[in-house]
Amino acid sequence: MSANSTPIWNVGSLLAWTTDFFNRRQIDEARLSAELLLAHALNCSRMALYTQYDRVPPDIQITTFRELVKLRSNHTPVAYLVGKAWFFSLEFAVTRDVLIPRPDTETLVENVISQVRQKNAWSAEGASSPAILDLCTGSGCIAITLAKNLPSAIITATDISPAALAVAQKNAAAHGVADRITFVVGDLYDALANLPAPTLYHVIAANPPYIPSAALADVSPTVRDHEPHLALDGGPDGLNLHRRILEGSKSFLHPDGLLIQEMQFDQGPALLAAYAAAGHLAPARLIRDAAGHPRCILAP
Repeated sequence: MSANSTPIWNVGSLLAWTTDFFNRRQIDEARLSAELLLAHALNCSRMALYTQYDRVPPDIQITTFRELVKLRSNHTPVAYLVGKAWFFSLEFAVTRDVLIPRPDTETLVENVISQVRQKNAWSAEGASSPAILDLCTGSGCIAITLAKNLPSAIITATDISPAALAVAQKNAAAHGVADRITFVVGDLYDALANLPAPTLYHVIAANPPYIPSAALADVSPTVRDHEPHLALDGGPDGLNLHRRILEGSKSFLHPDGLLIQEMQFDQGPALLAAYAAAGHLAPARLIRDAAGHPRCILAP
């Protein structure tokens, strides 16, 4: 798509050329990337692209699109280029300070919603407003989605990164749940020291970093070179934070509460062993995602 090209660049030809270019550069989801970037440059929806296939955008919009294509061809994630991502049918602002929300994490959210709605014991003791703790909140996608789907829940969300918390707070305000989520900065449970009173949580949920340090070099460049390593590197076996979260739950989890953590598909056996050794929770079980892969560990 050079400045000296002779074709007339309408929406259809822009999509076709860019899809082919991305395929040649081995860019993931070439067609989807082209659609999302062009819709962003034209300030319209993806669907609108197909109702104006023959439209010739003004030069300024084509220039904007061209710059986005260059960045995407270097594996910059589309979400960072357009400043947003979708999770659980909700739109979230994202920056390079946060991990991009992924469909895999919807497995965790679905199970928390289901478990909270089924927990008769909490209602029996008068806990009509279950307390939920979201550790490593990042963009806030877990805490905010839970707040939207569990309107009686009172949620605390923590992150070690002040910049990430700023993104999460922006998202909470955009979705109208900022008054029901308390955001606190700090390293896992250490952040709770900033709260006025101690709380036992009915749910502790976390999507901590879980890529083994040595494996980061083999991760897709879209992830490795652009997303925050603080949200990716889980230590030698990828489970450093999982173990700390498990250990800390002894002090912060309600006796009838549940702990759920996202994990890599092959980390189930090691985590099951860690939970069994900890001994303070009922036997843990693995939860599979939509693709059938073990994605979360849940106890009890």
